[in-house]
Amino acid sequence: MIKLAAKPETLMSYYVAFLRALYIIHQNHHWQTKGKYSYAEHLLFQRIYEAIQEMTDEAAEKCIGVYGELEQQNISDIISAIIKGTEDKSYVEISLIAEKKFQDLAKKTYDALKASGTLTLGLDDMIMSHASNSEVHTYLLQQAL
Repeated sequence: MIKLAAKPETLMSYYVAFLRALYIIHQNHHWQTKGKYSYAEHLLFQRIYEAIQEMTDEAAEKCIGVYGELEQQNISDIISAIIKGTEDKSYVEISLIAEKKFQDLAKKTYDALKASGTLTLGLDDMIMSHASNSEVHTYLLQQAL
């Protein structure tokens, strides 16, 4: 995981990469779901990963627009960190854990950018909107359990 004392552009680059990792996790679950509720879960994961795709693009563009760059991050390492210790969990449970980790990251990123004095009104609005979307994803995943 990233150190929150990092430069603002590094924090936002990690935020973007984390969203990309979430997208990959949910999309993989969309493909792999099986069992009694597989079709409902298939559609749920699709709804979530499509929303995250838009969030990721928005965050990347915002990062470049505000900070002038988007630093490369290792997405496979982020995925590994997100799913570490979930070997015995269902796809819905893993996705729920991932969403909760994103909410934690969004809060920490928001607080760090605010403390650095580089949180623009647009970044504030975007992170708040993403956190709100993630809360909806969390609710839907909890209902699927």
